[in-house]
Amino acid sequence: MKYNIFYCRFVAILACIMLYSSIQGQGNCQIYPLESGERMACELSYRAIEYEQGSKESQYLFDQAIQIGPKYAYAYYQKSVPYFKRARYAEGLTLINKAIELEPANYLFYRAYWYFYNYNFQACIQDLESLYQVHQAHYVTTPGGELEMRLLLAMAYALEGSVDKGIHIIEQLMVLYEQEANLKGLYDHYCLGLLYFQKKDYVQAYQHFERQLSYDEKFADNYFYLGRIHQAQGNIDQARKYYQASLERKKGKHGGYNRAIFATYNISTFDIEEQLKNL
Repeated sequence: MKYNIFYCRFVAILACIMLYSSIQGQGNCQIYPLESGERMACELSYRAIEYEQGSKESQYLFDQAIQIGPKYAYAYYQKSVPYFKRARYAEGLTLINKAIELEPANYLFYRAYWYFYNYNFQACIQDLESLYQVHQAHYVTTPGGELEMRLLLAMAYALEGSVDKGIHIIEQLMVLYEQEANLKGLYDHYCLGLLYFQKKDYVQAYQHFERQLSYDEKFADNYFYLGRIHQAQGNIDQARKYYQASLERKKGKHGGYNRAIFATYNISTFDIEEQLKNL
């Protein structure tokens, strides 16, 4: 079956995206001395991002930026992105490694993201632990701005067998949300429910899945796991009810988060239909 308890997501509100953009963006070129290599590299990079990502024009300008300002990390980072997206990981890693060498606090997140994507969970953990412990990062999201990177850290630990560690990380992230008025994790209860479900702690899992409904009533996968819990407890009628609710929402294209990094873990309509047949 294609579903997996580690499929989960967090979504930040607009203020969180703005915080994230300050990390991913290249910033103000005027902070560099006039006619310095970094200043010219920054200006070339602004020209480069006007073109389609990965285009010959943009990559040529990033090459020029790197040649003129070899200490300007953003150019290495941006040039690496299309290599990763096209599965040319060797070239991508060479470039992102250089960006991290220059500015580790700003670019560790991106290498960790691709380590996770390629199932190198130990390397992902190492990068993210450094990001949050050594560099004291406050709030960093995945490249698209949807997920706080500590969610990936929790998942990586869980996939390496340390489910309790993953639970602790998510719970600490929820504390951060409570402390920061401009932060809100919309899928933290769902994620905790998944991890407690793996531990077969159905009481805790059910509580978190129920709380998740107050955040997103259209999220099909949440209903699926409520059905799984009822089925495990012998409540067949209730299980059927939740599976049918999940199927309706999945077919109505409200299945939830579906980025490629989680595609392997996504619950499909086939999975739900199979559970219904097995009742």
